[in-house]
Amino acid sequence: MNKIFLFFAIFILAVSSKVFSQETPHPIDVYLDSCMERNQSTMGMTQCTDEAVKMWDDELNKYYKILMKMLDVESAKTLKTAEKQWIEFKEKEFTNIDMIYSKMDGTMYIPMHSYAKLEIIKARALQLKDYYDLITGN
Repeated sequence: MNKIFLFFAIFILAVSSKVFSQETPHPIDVYLDSCMERNQSTMGMTQCTDEAVKMWDDELNKYYKILMKMLDVESAKTLKTAEKQWIEFKEKEFTNIDMIYSKMDGTMYIPMHSYAKLEIIKARALQLKDYYDLITGN
């Protein structure tokens, strides 16, 4: 019983230290926050988000290209296949997002629509960066 309690206590401490740690925000997130503070209209926030989407897409492509050069042939082939499947997922998810937000009334949903797409690309970009960090020991 004490071993189980000790395991859960250590697990909770490990998880909470990760959750509550103050990580430095990514420069794209800093840009987006700053841009939205300057452009608080619906159109301004949407433009800021769309710019950040492009930036995250560039980040994603940067790490994809780096990884493709770093990996052995078999691993690169697997990454390429995974990326093609992720692109298919992204396109279907964007269609899903478009359909959901097309039914929403109110201008506040316009930037939220763009932000939902941003989150999909950002997650993949950070995932590829994590792979890079794992391989390089960063």
